[in-house]
Amino acid sequence: MQKPRKTLYVAVAGALLAGAGSSVLAESVQHTSEFTLMGVYIEPDEDRTDEYGTAVRALYGIRLDRHWWLEPQFYSGVIETGVAGGTDYYQQGLGVDLAYRFFADASFTPYALIGGGVSRNDVANNRSSEFGGFANAGLGVMTSPLTQSGIRLRGDARYLYDSFDDNFSDLHFSLGVTVPIGATRTQIVEKTTVIEKPIVVEQGFADSDNDGVVDGVDQCPNTLEGLEVDSVGCVKTDQKQTVVLRGVTFEFNSNRLTANAKDILVRAGDALKGQPDMKVELAGHTDSVGAEAYNQQLSQQRADAVRDYLIDLGVEPDQLTARGYGESQPIRSNDTDEGRERNRRVEFNVVSE
Repeated sequence: MQKPRKTLYVAVAGALLAGAGSSVLAESVQHTSEFTLMGVYIEPDEDRTDEYGTAVRALYGIRLDRHWWLEPQFYSGVIETGVAGGTDYYQQGLGVDLAYRFFADASFTPYALIGGGVSRNDVANNRSSEFGGFANAGLGVMTSPLTQSGIRLRGDARYLYDSFDDNFSDLHFSLGVTVPIGATRTQIVEKTTVIEKPIVVEQGFADSDNDGVVDGVDQCPNTLEGLEVDSVGCVKTDQKQTVVLRGVTFEFNSNRLTANAKDILVRAGDALKGQPDMKVELAGHTDSVGAEAYNQQLSQQRADAVRDYLIDLGVEPDQLTARGYGESQPIRSNDTDEGRERNRRVEFNVVSE
């Protein structure tokens, strides 16, 4: 049964963690895995000792989707008893947690976790060693990146049930550093809106995609020049951006994609798969030739065809919506051949979260 004193520690720890993250600004960080090393303060079960313990915890995080992470963990520590002559408990645990990050890939990320595994308690001055099991559940936060490579601080409070002896309930308060591994890549086609901004690259450092983030730091190295990116070179998803899929064309008076259009959509598909937090609207547009109702129907069919092809390439369906606008949103005059050609287009609209 959990002691009242321990309930107070959990409440205080949760308040401190929430306060630590309240001033952090959101910014996307994209990676497929990460390594975390944490120092741990242990508040032991009162039936075990009235003293304290310390430990080290290492975790390897594996992204499952936008919110869920699988985190194999190992911890090792000692629990003091205050008795002269040594430490009573040498403790290790090997297991796995399932963690849910509430704000997905936002930089400030509260999370909850639950998991368990195998534990070992080696008691000093007693030859008995026992292998058993443990289960833990906790709450924590991750800060925004502290460096351009995406290193973050992470802290959490865990309730840990240990089956050793008569069963113990300990509290673990952890603080450490998380290092991203396996960065994703983003590649998108031409953007219609021209954004004037200085591109500054240090002398002697390459910036292959001219987005202002040098290649050694750029986690999304294939973005188009002029596309708004964050500090690690990935497309910003906190603001609306409009991109024209130039070259995505269809056979005459139909929704069948041309071979050139399919090649361009492969690049767009790679961008979406490389940045799974990005959601887009695929917007179909026509010129004003023909009946308005027919143009509306044709634009919807063409937008649907682009969505279906991207899904066939492996893009998650929930990243994509398709909408036809017909002839209602021209960007050039329909009085010229050049203007009508520009109006027949498919737009790739980044949806802000």
